[in-house]
Amino acid sequence: MKRVFFLLAALAAVSFASGVELDRTLPVYGTDDLLQYDDGSAYWLTWGGTYRGNWFDIDDFVPGGGPDWLADQSELWFYHHSSYPWDTGSFYCEVYDGGVGAPATQLDQTSVTAVHYAPCYANYSPALDCDVEFWIIINTEMSSGGWPSVLGDNTPQTTDHSFFSDDFVVWEPWVIQGPTSNDYFIRSEGNLTLESGTWGAIKGMYR
Repeated sequence: MKRVFFLLAALAAVSFASGVELDRTLPVYGTDDLLQYDDGSAYWLTWGGTYRGNWFDIDDFVPGGGPDWLADQSELWFYHHSSYPWDTGSFYCEVYDGGVGAPATQLDQTSVTAVHYAPCYANYSPALDCDVEFWIIINTEMSSGGWPSVLGDNTPQTTDHSFFSDDFVVWEPWVIQGPTSNDYFIRSEGNLTLESGTWGAIKGMYR
């Protein structure tokens, strides 16, 4: 019985070794121009996976979908916990077209330096013409341990949207509890490829 207990304890330690619950929930604000799956309340930080990313599907934001997304910038939120120091704050923010299985075609790679509990941006000029399905990836190859640590919420999705990988081939959903993933604070700012109407107006139609 003791062996079973220690084995379970060891497994639990391993499963949470690359993620920490925050002392208190932190607000992370957004705007109408953002595509985001997070609920706006940061609850966890994690450095699990050399690559961590959100898969976006425009159909989730505009039912019926169809238009591509013109991305002006990616917004990412990190947290530097004093007990889990970063070996570097530098990372690559990468954008790919691709479905839920894995990123496919790279559109951009931008070097970014993370800051503690503040928005970090990768800016695109001209804007990136993303497909209806695309990914924003945190590539931590410059770190020896997955740093910097990204913030995540405590609200699982009905469909997985946040994933991590160590080999860029197999992508696992970032699940804290329950069958589906919670969400990293990885967001996209831009506009739909429509001739009329702003993204804010279009988004408001479906609230």
